[in-house]
Amino acid sequence: MITVNNYLTQAAAIDFSALPEPLRKGDDLARKALQNSAQTYQSNDTIKRVVDTYVDKLNAYLSANPQPQEEEEKPAAPAQPRAAAKPKTARPKARAAKPKAPVKSTPKPVELIPEEIRFLRRYVAMHGKVKTRIAVVRLLSSLQKAMIEKRIRKTSPYAKEIMQMQDQLIKAADRMGEAAEINITKANLAHYRKITSSQRIRDSIALLKRFVAIQGREGVQDKAKRLIAAMERMVKNGKLSKDDPYSARLNEAYKSLKRYIREKKKTPEIQSDELSGIYGLLGMAPTYATQTSPRRSKGLGSVMSSADLVRMDFDTIGLKGKFRELIGDPSVGFTAMVFGQPKSGKSTLMLEFSHHLAVHHGEVLYVAFEEGYGYTLKEKITRIGAVHARLNFSEALPKDVSTYDFIFIDSVSRAGMELDDLVKLKNLYPRTSFVFIFHATKDGKFKGGNELAHEVDVIIEVKPGLAQASGRFNSGGELKLKN
Repeated sequence: MITVNNYLTQAAAIDFSALPEPLRKGDDLARKALQNSAQTYQSNDTIKRVVDTYVDKLNAYLSANPQPQEEEEKPAAPAQPRAAAKPKTARPKARAAKPKAPVKSTPKPVELIPEEIRFLRRYVAMHGKVKTRIAVVRLLSSLQKAMIEKRIRKTSPYAKEIMQMQDQLIKAADRMGEAAEINITKANLAHYRKITSSQRIRDSIALLKRFVAIQGREGVQDKAKRLIAAMERMVKNGKLSKDDPYSARLNEAYKSLKRYIREKKKTPEIQSDELSGIYGLLGMAPTYATQTSPRRSKGLGSVMSSADLVRMDFDTIGLKGKFRELIGDPSVGFTAMVFGQPKSGKSTLMLEFSHHLAVHHGEVLYVAFEEGYGYTLKEKITRIGAVHARLNFSEALPKDVSTYDFIFIDSVSRAGMELDDLVKLKNLYPRTSFVFIFHATKDGKFKGGNELAHEVDVIIEVKPGLAQASGRFNSGGELKLKN
């Protein structure tokens, strides 16, 4: 008996193509109404009544017209005995060999799980579960963002699986309604699971990450005690030893935690050189203002060896076209300062730039402090054709901008922002690129701009008919502007 509670499961075994058209349409309605914990079904009395009637009619039809079942294999008819056949001596039957238990592969301990495996794990976790279209699109967008930022490359050993996953997500998003059950084929699922179980975070790295999360913080005594207990337990169980490549780092963290508890220190801390080493070890950026990254450490006394510097990898966004000719190919999380006299065309140029970034590189937020949601902004967007799903506008800067890859602030003076505010934004969102737009007077002066010029990667001056740039990614480019 099919009910509204088991419909999604039971209906999967029904061949609706062989049913009358009213029942096929009823199936579409029932699936949409009963997905997402049957919210639509429960909230609308009319839909509830229609679905209940449909389920009754479906049960009545299937009772009167049972669907054909797959034929079971029938035993062959016994052969007629031959006359005068001599009896044969029975031979002992050979015992069937016991199937060997599958050999479980041991995951390889690593410092960092590759991006490809992390995405495959998220996809595998969806299997057999009802997911909203928003959740599917969110995973797809995150995957494509990683590709754009070259965190996932064509040379990846799992590039084939990633492209396959992308295609499957696109098809799922196109075909599903508000929600649907995600099903991965048996062969693909087994293959993906083999990949996702091939690596695990090294135990010492996991412990060091827990230490970094609490170091320098107040009121973390309980977390520190639990971390100490975890370290001691892993040593006792043989999961950690002196042979571990990170045992020295871990020992320093352990001693720091013990001092923190024993001496009732304000925060758990270790020596700055060791702390820097832990951050480098984990591939993490420092979390506090006193622990600056190499890029932001100019003039602060930080030292980096030439060997460490040449080993650093800086991802670029892959900028192309006329904007690459203007500023070069900037790194992920770049900063730019744009200035020009009123009516010089800088806002129009930056709207065009923001549209280009949205089309080719990621999620963009254009904060229109200057014009707000007014006619002039609408006119510029329409004239330029700056319309895209990933180009967003706001009249003020949201509290959380972590979901955006690029943020334009037009203008800094109208926003009432000071140099410290702009630097703070960069420190809070190191992988987000910021474009700060300034108004300049006829003599080229502008509030806060002279100080910021020393902090940004790119400086763009906009004059009537011409934009000129200088910075870290280009020795100097020009772009002619339309009137």
